[in-house]
Amino acid sequence: MTVYLHALPKRRLGAKALAPWAAIRSPIATDAMNKANALDAAIRPIKAGYEMLGQALTVRAMAGDITPLLHALSVAQAGDVLVVDAGGYADNAVLGGNMTNEAVRRGMAGLIIDGAIRDVAEIRDLDIPCFTRAVTPAGPNFSQIGDVGAPISCGGVQVKTGDLVIGDDDGITIVPKARMAEVLAACQATLKAEDEWERRINAGEAFVDILDLTPMERAP
Repeated sequence: MTVYLHALPKRRLGAKALAPWAAIRSPIATDAMNKANALDAAIRPIKAGYEMLGQALTVRAMAGDITPLLHALSVAQAGDVLVVDAGGYADNAVLGGNMTNEAVRRGMAGLIIDGAIRDVAEIRDLDIPCFTRAVTPAGPNFSQIGDVGAPISCGGVQVKTGDLVIGDDDGITIVPKARMAEVLAACQATLKAEDEWERRINAGEAFVDILDLTPMERAP
């Protein structure tokens, strides 16, 4: 029984590279990728108002197994977002208050669990963005099986360590690292268009006309 550590990026994106993304919300990012790469809607923030931006540090865990997450925390760097494929298993928590405290101490940017967590009140007080599929009081197992840093599927989306993670009240969108420049340009174009839409709506135009949709036909 082994937890495997896969090769991790030697360098993380710096503040300058991340700065343009601060204005990008998760809906804008997924729209820029043809509505793709949004995590399952069942993975929700445990508190309103989170704004999460960072690079993925991926974990694959057996159902209810905490050990790969503990190993991931030991190698996490500031700005990482822990993205965990826990199989969507809801009956044993794989994250709790002590682990979240360590994530905060390491300067991590967020936590995403496709599985279950516990100690929710404590995690809310620690004020690190945390998204999860389920909450349960039942504690974890220690199966000593899993992967840190390998490609995973989380919430139905492929995630690789180093990918960009955007999270907010609407949910989570993953931007593949290799596509960041392309997607950012598309997001910025969308923001510009939305500013113009807002101006025209405030001026009294109907949104249906702004979008130039085919007119309705009168029913016979």
